[in-house]
Amino acid sequence: MGGGDGMGPVKKTAMALSESLYDKDQQKPIGQLIIICGRNKGLASTLELQEWMIPVKVRGFETQMEKWMGACDCIITKAGPGTIAEALIRGLPIVLNDYIPGQEKGNVPYVVDNGAGVFTRSPKETARIVSEWFSTKTDELKRMSENAVKLAQPEAVFDIVKDIHELVARHRGPLANISYDSTSAVTS
Repeated sequence: MGGGDGMGPVKKTAMALSESLYDKDQQKPIGQLIIICGRNKGLASTLELQEWMIPVKVRGFETQMEKWMGACDCIITKAGPGTIAEALIRGLPIVLNDYIPGQEKGNVPYVVDNGAGVFTRSPKETARIVSEWFSTKTDELKRMSENAVKLAQPEAVFDIVKDIHELVARHRGPLANISYDSTSAVTS
């Protein structure tokens, strides 16, 4: 996937995966693809017209990514924090293939250094890594999945709200003890 706008080397990566996930000796697929194109309708149309060597499902913009991630054994994406957080919660090993400079750059070493994924901008390298995870390096795929689960923080949003509440409670001014009923007529 390439985020909501279907950016990055999605087509090149999908084509490389189509070749690497097909076992030529046994003439059968060793994997399948779900390609999320986001709002990039041109990309979706182009990919739907391709002849694939393996099972492929092409999707546009999705609002229930947790369903699609639940059907996957790994994910290939740019280093968006929301996608990474969801992938970690699902225990999905991550192949990061790009990042937005500044805001996403720090996500790459976080994933890689903690053993939950790898980084490469090369579609062919991505295809090689994934095909190895599904054939000769299944132990590496399993280890990365376990590391992803260890990094996951599914309660983070609740922890953030709790921390903000406690911070505000500590730093309230002299009006902190005035009830809402006393002020509601003024603010209405």
